[in-house]
Amino acid sequence: MQRAVKIILAVFLSLGLAACAGQFTKPAAKTEAELKAARGTLLIMVEREAGSEPFTTRLFINEGYLHISDVRSPADFILFNRKEKTIYNVSRGDKTIMVIRNKPVAIEPPIKLDYQEASQPSGAIPKIDGKQATHYRFTANGEHCYDAVVMPEDFMPDVLAAMREFRMVLAGEHATTVDRTPKELLDACDLSLNIFYATRHMDHGLPIREWDRKGYQRFMKDYRTGLLASEGTFDLPKGFRRYSVGDVLVQGPDKEKEQQAAGGAQGRN
Repeated sequence: MQRAVKIILAVFLSLGLAACAGQFTKPAAKTEAELKAARGTLLIMVEREAGSEPFTTRLFINEGYLHISDVRSPADFILFNRKEKTIYNVSRGDKTIMVIRNKPVAIEPPIKLDYQEASQPSGAIPKIDGKQATHYRFTANGEHCYDAVVMPEDFMPDVLAAMREFRMVLAGEHATTVDRTPKELLDACDLSLNIFYATRHMDHGLPIREWDRKGYQRFMKDYRTGLLASEGTFDLPKGFRRYSVGDVLVQGPDKEKEQQAAGGAQGRN
């Protein structure tokens, strides 16, 4: 009898250990091809800049990428590689790709920033999928900066995550220019929106309408989920010159790596 109990206990223990091992096994990372083939969401936005006519922007988001294009220059596009956390701004006219790599905002605000938000239900906007949006108003140092009509956090959370990641990479890039900006030109709203609180308007969910004090506005006209991107949507053109702000133009990723390696070797000598 005791031997039978020991056998049963041994079986349960082995099953328990196997279950625990399964819980800690990480799924294999998806390949680049799998990420490009993953289904995603298409957002159709209407934007307007101060003094200009409205234009349509298309954003396609899946677990690996964010692709942005607009009708003003259909051949150009922005590609955000979510795995690399790198933005590629493609200009076919001059055959260049501006590369913005992820870097943390490692500086303190050069001026005091008191960034505040106030909210109110946005009953004037029809519900989407039964969810009600909320209007948030943002101020910096008492000055009205930005407005966002935001859906709850459970509305397209995957899209929200991608947009936040994209904004954070842009914030890191903007932060590199602060020390070169004359103090008299520093603006509390710009510093808050673009660097130090770049995703604050997304803390509560995905914005479906946004506008600022300078006349810029954007709203979501339509969206579609579960779509496959067209072939080549996430591919970068070959032979285009790549550069980063402040860098010399380079011929491509291989040349870029050579220059980085050369710079590292010089630093060690």
